[in-house]
Amino acid sequence: MRAANPEYLLAALRGVIKAKGLTYKELADRLGVPLSTFKRHLYSPSITLEKLLDYCLEADTTLEELQKLAIKLQHDNDSFFSHTQDEVFYQFPQLYDFYRELRHLRHQDSYEHMQQKYGLDNSSTYAYLRALEMLGLVKLADDNKIQLIGPYYYRFSDDSKLSQKYKEILKEQALENPNCVRVGFSRMYLKEEQLEALNKLLAKEVLKYHSENMQNDATSQELLRNVLLFVTQHQPLAFSEGIASLPNSFLQDVKAAIANFEEQGA
Repeated sequence: MRAANPEYLLAALRGVIKAKGLTYKELADRLGVPLSTFKRHLYSPSITLEKLLDYCLEADTTLEELQKLAIKLQHDNDSFFSHTQDEVFYQFPQLYDFYRELRHLRHQDSYEHMQQKYGLDNSSTYAYLRALEMLGLVKLADDNKIQLIGPYYYRFSDDSKLSQKYKEILKEQALENPNCVRVGFSRMYLKEEQLEALNKLLAKEVLKYHSENMQNDATSQELLRNVLLFVTQHQPLAFSEGIASLPNSFLQDVKAAIANFEEQGA
């Protein structure tokens, strides 16, 4: 059996605790550790094996059972950002904006493209890429070629800070758009299964039109839309105020943040 990533072992343990109806406070009291410390341990990939075994014992599970659950979680969720990646991107949103655009570039000269488009000097360009390398998302070569690591598309988990921020920004964009197209009905008598049928019908029709336009090469920027039961003109969604030159302390700050998220519970 292949070993699961430590983050998924901890996610599996949190799942076991929830499934058994236990509370973090209850387990922390049994173990004689502060609640805040116990919570940090449950999200720290650098947790010691001894602590993990202690927590398994209190949660009435075994490391072998946890491993099986963790491997399934890892298989199902390989496209999710890890807890550390999510936290670092949330703390340094310009780094996420840089990474998102980098992943969608189709040519090989992405280093030069990002540098020229945003007026970045060599130091800032390298700092962005080195930070992404520290997060395990890219690999840098000596000739400035960039190898992307992981699946092409990443998703936000339900409890992700990035997910919440994305929804807030998208909602604000949509609702404040003066040209927003809305269709509203009031006092409609609809059953839950009928609402579900409408959701499926709408999704099917939207995807059909999207596929037709893609096949016809009608992919201009003017046609991009956000569809959220109302339609708005698409706007680039940025988490930061823009990709710009970085302070000299940026890499040191990112390194410290990664260490904090991964080692605070060690």
